[in-house]
Amino acid sequence: MSFLSFLQKQYLKKYSGLVNANRFNAIECQQKTFSSLINTAKNTSFGKEHAFNKLNNYNDFKDAVPLRSYNDFKIYIDRILNKEANVLWTGLPSFFAKSSGTAGNPKLIPVTNEFLRSTQFAALYMLNNLSRQLNSTSFMGSCVLTLGDQQELEKINGFLCGAISSIKMHNRPAFTKHFSFPNNTIKNIKGAEEKITFIIQNMQEKNIKTIVALPVYLSHFLQEFELQTKQKFKDAFANCSVAFLSGMNCEPYENLLRNHLGNDILLMENYSATEGNFAYQVQPNSKGMELICNQGVFYEFIELENIYQQNPERLSLKDVKSSKHYSIIISANNGLWAYVMNDLVEFTSTQPYRLIVKGRLNDIFSPFGEHMLPIQAEQAIAETCKQLHQILVDFTIIPDFNHSPFRYKFYTAFENPTHNYSEFSVILHQQLSLHNSYYDDLAKTGAITYPEILNVSNDFFISLNADKPGTIHAQQKITHLVSDKEKVEKLRNIFKQYDVDCN
Repeated sequence: MSFLSFLQKQYLKKYSGLVNANRFNAIECQQKTFSSLINTAKNTSFGKEHAFNKLNNYNDFKDAVPLRSYNDFKIYIDRILNKEANVLWTGLPSFFAKSSGTAGNPKLIPVTNEFLRSTQFAALYMLNNLSRQLNSTSFMGSCVLTLGDQQELEKINGFLCGAISSIKMHNRPAFTKHFSFPNNTIKNIKGAEEKITFIIQNMQEKNIKTIVALPVYLSHFLQEFELQTKQKFKDAFANCSVAFLSGMNCEPYENLLRNHLGNDILLMENYSATEGNFAYQVQPNSKGMELICNQGVFYEFIELENIYQQNPERLSLKDVKSSKHYSIIISANNGLWAYVMNDLVEFTSTQPYRLIVKGRLNDIFSPFGEHMLPIQAEQAIAETCKQLHQILVDFTIIPDFNHSPFRYKFYTAFENPTHNYSEFSVILHQQLSLHNSYYDDLAKTGAITYPEILNVSNDFFISLNADKPGTIHAQQKITHLVSDKEKVEKLRNIFKQYDVDCN
């Protein structure tokens, strides 16, 4: 063991007790977190309005604090931006995390010092857990490739604002900067493709063992690396053993990532958002992320079938069950209270509490009454690609109402495009039926038929969500299921710019 690995292992050991408490005493951890949040915020404006000093238990909290979306918090956030202290949390936040939001409307989420510490614990839990499983910290090594957005923060009313990833990097412990590549100078290059080229040109002598990135951006980077260097990443950096992935389900991209990083790469997902870091993958190559219950977030859940009721029943963690779909609600040390995350989760285990993210509530795809979840479509196409040895770059689905019977249009980009789209369509149809019972019922009655597969270039997906066509940013996510009429029309207009090969 190198001296560096020894130091890293000793440093991570001190978090073992917290990891174990979280894993084996989650309910007790949640009770302590709840009490701490309420007690800290009882003298804030929000705490006084909702009589926090009179709340004795969770049932009191549910009665006093209604569910809220971001728009409901906007009046409080505007007060904070006007430098009013003690509104949602004690004092003033250190930063504001800026997010475009799923609907495209910018969100400004307060970032307190307590919140920043909580996000750091999430990363430390993941590293501690993996080092214990591998009985080594050699995967951390001396260089971590961190593919993120530029680190420059803008000022809004005197507050520093930016992507939450940029704020976390700005506030990371000083010693970690010695292990991270690229540095801020490279990260602050404004042109996305220019920045990627500069990273590739300056990384050749690095001993990269770990990667931190979003799946979409990493996929694009790996393809660019091969294009520019004429070799795959795994051949240039044989010591790279772990990729920490966040922001979205990596399953559709797994074949591509393994093709470039090697079949032995450990793909470790975590559940993070602008509003917080909530869970991390415990076992390599096994689905199910462990909920972080003792670091500043109190969770509530609403069963999927109750979501659209006027006053849906809210459940604490102890009442959730495995294999059911829940909307997740958070109250946290950034000043969000009973905040509707709009994410849909399913617990794979309740001893300990581990979950998978099924998608966003407003991404449930039901143009024909099938209630397709994003993860169901992602799993279906991932399995189809495995059967046909296809390496998927990305995909998006829209409904085809003009065809009789109805069908899906799959816009797909492959590294090695198939010429047998009929076979791909047949297997994909079967997989969609396996993963979604409503789709299966529609298929059996003949109401829906084999999807149409349309092969497009990689640039097609880069253009979908980018501010400027042909560009990509580190936090970019692809919407895989699109049924909104305006978005479908936008997709078709972009589609016209590309040559399409279909069958």
